[in-house]
Amino acid sequence: MSNLKLKIGIVSMLALNLSSVVIGSAIVAISQSFPHTPISTIQLLSTLPGLGVLLSTLVAGQLAMKFSKKYLVLLGVALVTIAGMLPAVWHSSVIGLLACSVVLGVGLGFITTINPMLVSEYFKGEEQSSILGMGNGVTSLVGMVLIAAGGALGATHWYNLYWVFGIGILVFLVVLICLPKDLPQTQTEENIGKTSTLSIIKAFNPSIMMIFVAVAIMGIAYTSYLSNLSIVVNSKGLGGTSLTGIVSSIGTIGGIIAGFGFKFIRKMSKPNTLAFGFICLLVALFLGEFATNAFMLIIAGLLSNISMVTITSTAPFLAAMISEPYQIPMVMSIYSFINGLASALAPKIISLLGISAGGHSFIFAGGLCGIMAATLLISQFGKKAEGGQLVSK
Repeated sequence: MSNLKLKIGIVSMLALNLSSVVIGSAIVAISQSFPHTPISTIQLLSTLPGLGVLLSTLVAGQLAMKFSKKYLVLLGVALVTIAGMLPAVWHSSVIGLLACSVVLGVGLGFITTINPMLVSEYFKGEEQSSILGMGNGVTSLVGMVLIAAGGALGATHWYNLYWVFGIGILVFLVVLICLPKDLPQTQTEENIGKTSTLSIIKAFNPSIMMIFVAVAIMGIAYTSYLSNLSIVVNSKGLGGTSLTGIVSSIGTIGGIIAGFGFKFIRKMSKPNTLAFGFICLLVALFLGEFATNAFMLIIAGLLSNISMVTITSTAPFLAAMISEPYQIPMVMSIYSFINGLASALAPKIISLLGISAGGHSFIFAGGLCGIMAATLLISQFGKKAEGGQLVSK
């Protein structure tokens, strides 16, 4: 199979990663169709996909050791497509809509967990991080298109926006044609006797904990930025919802550019690319808190998305470098679970610590990023991981 065809197959599946965001734009319209249902229940339509993702990440790694990852990805794409399009024709029940959101999330969980496994299996060295970065670029680009298309389709009737999930049919065909059928790791002779979940986890390289802590901090800090941006903007009197939207949109463009140009970020920051990602997020959070004009907020938006692309492209790459091949499915499963859980619980964690929403949350999240960046730089984690010094002998 040609290298280009393989890359298309692996990157194309990430086109659906931000598809669930589309639902959030119709919350108000949906609530008007169900006047006797609390708005908090309607809001679950945009948050329940996260629960579905968490559920599937718990089992995706184990399934990847027993079944072809290609089939698992196709299952994920099929679930996203069917659960996404079903509300377009069946939208009379809130319970039905909520159920579709959960199933949609389960499908996304399979895709986001299996994708880095495939990248580590088929590509080596710098090409791994380049493909991961490209995948982030595709996610941001298609996400923008889906949000715009969903808004246009749902202008007359909110349920028409669900037709945007029809893109899943195209993604399914591309993956089916371009992605080869792989052999589960446990079917290779060298891994017989190492297939129980507990034994695999016990054999993890201790250094993998640095990656897990990093992704947890990233989930908390980046979610803090997203959930508090509008509060910070309003508190400064620089603008309202419109400015927040502009900052978010331009920031997304920064993510697209960073994704497709990730190899240049690697050349500039190697071997401290992961630390560089946290420094970017630190600067974005502090710049957002101390911004005195819209331009500073826009720069913060660009840096926040660049940091997200940098961290999510580098962390799985380093995790694969310090893990044995048979461990990678379980490593990526736990990685995705921690990322999802930290992101989902971020507002609650910050609140329980007594930190108020808005600027104080920005400062707290920035502090976490600073500590993580300093730890990575002082320990020379990136240099040691890429140099093979952390590989278990």
